[in-house]
Amino acid sequence: MAEVAICADIGTSSLKAAAIDTAGNVIARSRVLFLSMYTDHAAKEWICALSAALKEIHSAQPDLTADVLCISGNGPTIVADDAMTLLWNTPVPQQETESLFLPRVLHFKQMHPDSWNNTQKLYSGPEYLIHQLTGVSLTILPEKRYSSAYWTAESLEAAGLTAADAKKLPPFAAPGDKAGTLTKEACSMLDNTPLLKEGTAVYCGAPDFVSALVGTNTLEAGKLCDRAGSSEGVNLCTSLPLKAEDIRTLPSIHPQLWNASFLLPDTGLRFSAFKQRVEREQGRELDFDYLVQSCIMSDGTYPAYDQGKYLMLQIAMQVRDGIAKLLNAAYETNDRQPRQMVVTGGQAANDAWNQMKANVTGLEIVVPYCTDAELMGDAAFAFTGMGLFDSVETSARRLFRPEKSFLPEDF
Repeated sequence: MAEVAICADIGTSSLKAAAIDTAGNVIARSRVLFLSMYTDHAAKEWICALSAALKEIHSAQPDLTADVLCISGNGPTIVADDAMTLLWNTPVPQQETESLFLPRVLHFKQMHPDSWNNTQKLYSGPEYLIHQLTGVSLTILPEKRYSSAYWTAESLEAAGLTAADAKKLPPFAAPGDKAGTLTKEACSMLDNTPLLKEGTAVYCGAPDFVSALVGTNTLEAGKLCDRAGSSEGVNLCTSLPLKAEDIRTLPSIHPQLWNASFLLPDTGLRFSAFKQRVEREQGRELDFDYLVQSCIMSDGTYPAYDQGKYLMLQIAMQVRDGIAKLLNAAYETNDRQPRQMVVTGGQAANDAWNQMKANVTGLEIVVPYCTDAELMGDAAFAFTGMGLFDSVETSARRLFRPEKSFLPEDF
């Protein structure tokens, strides 16, 4: 029988989880909405959300048991022992540093002095949940070249953090490392789900965008991925780091490659706000797919749908412009020119939106079998850590499966 991993990803507004086997089959999945999102105690409900997700998966597959658990999540969120939370998207004063974490650590220290003084360790999202489940403290470093984006001894000192402060930051571990095993107390917090037993191995996932790139197999130079959720990011794998305005370059998980991204920070939030406004006007809840289709087919009968169509076109054109900026910056790398783009996240589940993106960008849009690519990336990390695949790249290739594609049409 194929091994099964329970994969969980902590998002901005929900926790997603799935049972995935070594053939890349999603056996069952769940999404649990957060009630305390955008608050400074958001982390308090993550383990409750995981418990609820496991119950739903068990209800769908009552005979299923899992071999391992792997966790990813958004970063750089900061969480203290008491669950005081500084979410990744909370604005903080910028510092003279390459680090994505240190400005947030310093802001946390200033804004929450009691939590700072009393906490033994500071975590990011998935690491906090891993600690609750295993008792182990660690920080997931996606690849060794990420150290400057996290922290070094030199950058900690330059930021004015003392040796005592530095001890609050757990040691680095890699995606696919075994973090520990489920404790008896953790099983109790998970309501003793039959899916997971005391002693089940817990593996490190990665920051969610890294897990998504693995889950979409965007690990070769010239490959494009559009990851759309509350925010959206167009990602291009490159052979060299890119330096251009509005482009953020970080190492790929592949040790010789890089990932350049163009961020659209609020596309999902804008459409969500539009949906809520139309629902208030109509006095009823609208199905997401119905609303998207109504907007695309809008003929002027209902002005709100015209506005929605314009908003969707605007987002698609922003994606197109982001791709153009990435490709212009990558001109001298001699990487292959992409002819397709893998999409993941909520928008990927809607055929009409995918077709619009294909039409606007001029690229073939590929939709993976698992549109929650972070979860498939977690499976790749877990199965690699278990020794079932020889590398994350091999695991990504074996697990990734395209399900649909959309070619550009005139419109």
